[in-house]
Formats: sequence, C-alpha cells, structure tokens
Amino acid sequence: MTPRLAPMAGILIAGAVLLTGCGTSGASTGSPIMPTTDEGGFPESAPDLEGSAGGDSGGLPEQDAENDRDVIITGDVSMRAEDPITTADAVADAVEARDGSIDARSEGASTDFEPAWATLTVRVPAPQVEDLLTAIRGLGDVTAVDTKEQRVGAQVRDLEVRVNAARASVERLTELLGTAANTDILLDVEAQLTQRTSELEQLLSQQRTLADQVAMSTIDVSIRATTVEGPTGTPSFWDGLVAGWSAFLAWGAAFLFGLGQAVPTLVVLALLALVALFIVRRVMKRMPSRKTPAPPLVE
Repeated sequence: MTPRLAPMAGILIAGAVLLTGCGTSGASTGSPIMPTTDEGGFPESAPDLEGSAGGDSGGLPEQDAENDRDVIITGDVSMRAEDPITTADAVADAVEARDGSIDARSEGASTDFEPAWATLTVRVPAPQVEDLLTAIRGLGDVTAVDTKEQRVGAQVRDLEVRVNAARASVERLTELLGTAANTDILLDVEAQLTQRTSELEQLLSQQRTLADQVAMSTIDVSIRATTVEGPTGTPSFWDGLVAGWSAFLAWGAAFLFGLGQAVPTLVVLALLALVALFIVRRVMKRMPSRKTPAPPLVE
C-alpha cells in the first residue's frame, strides 16, 4: 500500500464502523413510534392507529358524539279547527298516548265577536316529538310550527364533573369528621361539611332539572276556531239599536229603583213639613192683631 492510499483506507474503515454501530443501535431500540419484535415485524398487540384516528367514519370523536345527544327541544304550534275545545281534547289524548303529560291548559267559548280558543302546554319524550307533530297535523289546519334545539352536552358534562368533585369532598370531610382531634377542628369540619353538602344538593337539583329537560320536550299548542258562533263578527245598526234600548231600560230600571228607595224618606219629610206648617198657623192665629191708630184730624 502506497503512502497516498493509507489515509483514504483509514477514512473508509472508520465510516464502515460508524454505519455498523448506527444499524446495531436502531435494531436494538426499535422505532420510537411503533414497537417492533425481535424478528423486525410489528407485535400482534400493536395499537390500531386507523381505528384510533377515527377509522373510515371520519366523524366526531366519541365524546363529541355523546354531547350531541344531549339536546333540549322546545316548540310552538298554531292551528285552526271548527271546535277548538274538542280538538284540544284530541291533542291531550295524543300526548298521553305517547307517554307525555299536560302541564297547562286554558280555553274559552265562542262569542259574537271572538272565536273559541284553547291553549295547551304539553311535554313528551324527545324521540316522540316528530310523531306528535304528525298526529297534530291530522287534527286540524296547522298554520305554524316552530321547533328549537338547544345542545347542552357541555353543561351536562360540566355538572357531572362538579357533582363527582362535590361528592368526593363530602366523603373526605365525613371521614375527617370522625377523626377530629379537638372541638375547634370538629366545628370547622362540620361547617365545611354543611357547606359542601348544600352545594352538592344544588348541583344534583340542577342535574335532575337538566336531565328532565333533555328527556322530555315542551310543546305549546294554540288552537283557534275558524269562525265565530254568531252570524257575523261585525255589529250592525240593529245590534246598536237593541243595545241602546237595553241600556235605556237598564237606566229606567235604575231610576225607578232609586225612586223607590227615596219614597219613604220623602213621605216622612212631607209629614214633618205639614206638621210644622200646622203649628205655625196656630201660633199666628193666637197672636193679637195690631191695629194702626188713625192719624189726628187737622183743624
């Protein structure tokens, strides 16, 4: 080997050694992302990256999917029917047939100037809302339907976390209450336990209310009659004449009633006036009359 080739040979040998060391290190440690077996393949228990990334569904994560299911549904329905009260009974029957309930109901009969009406506030299970609306459409002429959805999944999860934390705090304070060393610590623990218990009850009440609103949807139903009961809804001249005559008779009756009440008093006053006049005349008769003297004669 010539003196020129000796340095080059040394560089090649050193590079081969370094490459061999890197290969050996990589084989011993494996991939930093995915573990490998001694044979260089992947283990049978390797995680399914495709499934963890959402798979072929390409949808929302499981947590978000659960949150989307927590929805409060409310709605308003306006309709017209020939007999609103009978239609309201049919709506109530449709609600009860779907495991619902009637929270409020009011109604009014038809007059000459206002049609009959009825209003209901009903609650049905959320999955039965569309079925109930379909049934209501078959009971009358539905003029308007307005439904709203409020997603409360985040509130449900937040309340769940807060309830669990409050319950754990109450349990820890209850355990600490049994191991209090002196009276001061005992009183302090009791005060904190009372406060935590009150907070837990409030959170549980909010949780029950929210769960009830999610489970049972609220629908307001307003029903109006198609026509009024009278022949027309606009008053005529004859209607005004009849109303005026009725008012006159009512005034006359009121005048006669007042006069009848005043007659006894007037009779008594008249008798007293006659007695007073009689007494005055008797007194005047008994008084001597005064004669005017004749003027003296002038001579």
